[in-house]
Amino acid sequence: MQPYLIDLTWFSLFLLIGIILSIISSKIKVSDVLLLLIAGIIIGQFKTISLHPSFITGFSIFALIMIIFSSASKFRPKEISSVSPYAIKLSLVFFILAVIFLTLGVHFIFESPFTVKAFLISGLFASLMSGTSPDAVLSLLKDGKNKLIEILEFESILNTPLMILVPLVILDIYKGTLVAQHLFTTLLQSVMTGVGTGIVIGLVVFRIMKEQYSHMLSPIIIIASALITYTLAEQIGGSGILAVTALGIIYGLMAVKHKETLQEFSEVFTNFLKIMVFILLGLMIKIPFRNHDFLIKSGILFLIYILVRFVAVGLSFRNTKLGIRHKVFMGLNVSKGVAVAVVAFILLAELANVPNLRPIIDLSFLFILYSIVLASIAEKFSFFFLKG
Repeated sequence: MQPYLIDLTWFSLFLLIGIILSIISSKIKVSDVLLLLIAGIIIGQFKTISLHPSFITGFSIFALIMIIFSSASKFRPKEISSVSPYAIKLSLVFFILAVIFLTLGVHFIFESPFTVKAFLISGLFASLMSGTSPDAVLSLLKDGKNKLIEILEFESILNTPLMILVPLVILDIYKGTLVAQHLFTTLLQSVMTGVGTGIVIGLVVFRIMKEQYSHMLSPIIIIASALITYTLAEQIGGSGILAVTALGIIYGLMAVKHKETLQEFSEVFTNFLKIMVFILLGLMIKIPFRNHDFLIKSGILFLIYILVRFVAVGLSFRNTKLGIRHKVFMGLNVSKGVAVAVVAFILLAELANVPNLRPIIDLSFLFILYSIVLASIAEKFSFFFLKG
């Protein structure tokens, strides 16, 4: 068979498997994300699939764009004002604690040398793990509507730009393409340019859609707007993820003709992307069964990571009446997903220049697996954790 036909065959097979697993997950009340990930890992063990890394990276970014747009568009002003203070506080506290303690954990557990570059590599991994991915969180918690779930949803949207931007900035510092003194300026430019791009495109496009509607073109315009917003923001030095987030919020706030129909199309399309991307993500996870030392160290590091998460939740909600069950539920929900995978794919492309990235990439994929398994368990018993 021609190479393109082989890839298309695998693609259609993945979609079929994903649909079957999604149906099974709804029947047995188990997270479809977990089943899709496990399916991808099992398929990947046969070593007969050779999809190009750039294709997987591009597809993952596309999925992340649509997932963030779809989730951001669902928030209303009242919800944002009620949950944003808690979500912002949790995001910042968790980011700071994770960067500090996970950097030290990686450095000492893996016995890295005491050099600036070694600490930069450890910090890169810590910053990559400093957030939660909206694709995984929203999939795990899709059937519930609770104030804690809204906080977790908004937190995942808020910390995704940091989780993507900061590791890549650290990588540029490591390679010498960015001076540390310019770090604040670079981050500020990325935030302002990204948000500004999303707002401008959103106001222009959705003001037109407020008056005009096409059954055939309007859904395509939504997808095109999200893609153009991301790529334009990235091209002019902004954060594409922040731009898409701003675009989604603007879309949610504005009155657009037949919005319910467009929202339904967006959710169906996003669900298709999610099915494909988590199977592809599973293909990239290689569990080093023979490397017992690496598995043990990764497990210890993940336990430290969960402890840091619990401390962050405790500090963020210490002046509230939040019960211990609720705090445990929030502590267990640290799902990683497409956002981490996208950065890991970018790091894979840098292996030739920075060989020290290999352990960090392997750790990243293992943390995706660990975190989704843990969050799936928490979601399974959510009736207990969220009671009251």
